[in-house]
Amino acid sequence: MKLSIYVPKDLEEPLEAEAAKQGESPSMFVQSLIRARLARGGRTFSAEFAGLAGSWEDDRSADEIVRDIEESRRTARRPLLQ
Repeated sequence: MKLSIYVPKDLEEPLEAEAAKQGESPSMFVQSLIRARLARGGRTFSAEFAGLAGSWEDDRSADEIVRDIEESRRTARRPLLQ
């Protein structure tokens, strides 16, 4: 498949520089990024982010938290959490 992508001006130089560091053309560098992302499969989290699991302390029930979220919304057009 042949695919064209738009690279914003502010990314042109960093892309070319990083590709050159890797000894690749920008096209090959983008392909390697896509391959790496696809190889990871589903969503992955950094060890730092995963380390936050269980660190939230709150004595409220889940229903109370949901109610607080819904009451703090600025627009009523969003659906209620269920």
